[in-house]
Amino acid sequence: MEGKKREGMLGLAVVFDGAGVIYAPFRIIKDMERGVTKRSRVSGITCTDRLGSGAMVVLKTRYEETMEKEDPSNFLSDLMKEKKIESKVIYKREGVSDEEVLGAILGDKSVNLGDVHEAVSLLRCCDILPVLGIGLIVDMVKGTIRYVIAGGINLFPGTLKLFKELREWGVRTFIASGDRIESEEMAMYLPDVPPENIFGTMKPEDKRELVGKLKDEYKVMMVGDDRNDYLAMREADIAVLSLQEAADRPKEVFDVADLRIRDIVEIRGIIKEMQG
Repeated sequence: MEGKKREGMLGLAVVFDGAGVIYAPFRIIKDMERGVTKRSRVSGITCTDRLGSGAMVVLKTRYEETMEKEDPSNFLSDLMKEKKIESKVIYKREGVSDEEVLGAILGDKSVNLGDVHEAVSLLRCCDILPVLGIGLIVDMVKGTIRYVIAGGINLFPGTLKLFKELREWGVRTFIASGDRIESEEMAMYLPDVPPENIFGTMKPEDKRELVGKLKDEYKVMMVGDDRNDYLAMREADIAVLSLQEAADRPKEVFDVADLRIRDIVEIRGIIKEMQG
């Protein structure tokens, strides 16, 4: 393995995915086709994969600032155009372009602000940090928004202690998440991770690129839990698959993993063993 050639010459950097790795995800999903809104343990990645041709998008905005006070009868697409709300495709099936996805969202006339308000209202009943995001899953066969997602998080027990220990050991830590997390929002909850090392709304390719750049200076461990981490796990010197959160995972993430864990605190033991 290429990483073994660099062992002893470079320090260690650990890149963590967000949901399912360092924090528990809370998702309220509204199925626009069925008209059902409920908390779901099924990830947005899995919901997207279940569509024949789907894409998952995160809105790059804070709900409290741009949406919360808006008339529930207004269309989400109109608000996005009016307020120039940016979005990012963080996961999609092959053959789908980002431009096509954005076009479908801005042309959608099925989702109104009331649908978003409903999902957020239910999410706020959960035990979460005051950090939330809005996601959309688009059915590109029909050209419409199929799911509206309000997502929140809460750190797994042991996450903060682990990051404190990694900092004390001189291990560089990074967060590479597809969720809408911002460094200034998360820094107060992750005091031992440098704010400049916290990245949100990352596509699988973004995560792979981060790992690749870090390999120029460090031996890199990638800790992921789902299909959107596969490219980064394959790129890393050491790939760790987290099974802490129950999920329907594809075979390839098991195949690419060098190690598997069921609790984030197990990273401590892996690093200690590496250091002898």
